[in-house]
Amino acid sequence: MTKILNLKEIIAEILKKQRSLIITLPSSTKWTEYEKELKRAANYKHVLNFKVHNFPKGVHKGDKCYVVHEGIIKGWMEIVGFSEKEFECTTTNKKWEGKFIERSGPFHYLKETIPYKGFQGFRYFDLDEYKLQNNIA
Repeated sequence: MTKILNLKEIIAEILKKQRSLIITLPSSTKWTEYEKELKRAANYKHVLNFKVHNFPKGVHKGDKCYVVHEGIIKGWMEIVGFSEKEFECTTTNKKWEGKFIERSGPFHYLKETIPYKGFQGFRYFDLDEYKLQNNIA
């Protein structure tokens, strides 16, 4: 059965697609080690923090944050908050201070292999638009 959306729902859905972010993990991070952190955060009891200089505009709790590792978009997880804080990482014991994008919940792996050149910081991202622009089926 097809659901009929009203104009307000259609606009909200379009805006939701455009509010995703994409980040890159450092090349020194081993994916198998990172997956351990992803598993700890899968039930929303732990948060993964990503340090940024400034908070993204127009991005909210519940929006997607895609993750690039070694030139491949691995998948996404939910943004659960933005905070300015100081803490010690429970994995590395490194002390951090500043602004952070907080992510938690299950990690949604992409089924296809989609290349994406690594970068620092975050970018606004629309997966469907990226695939279209790069002729990825």
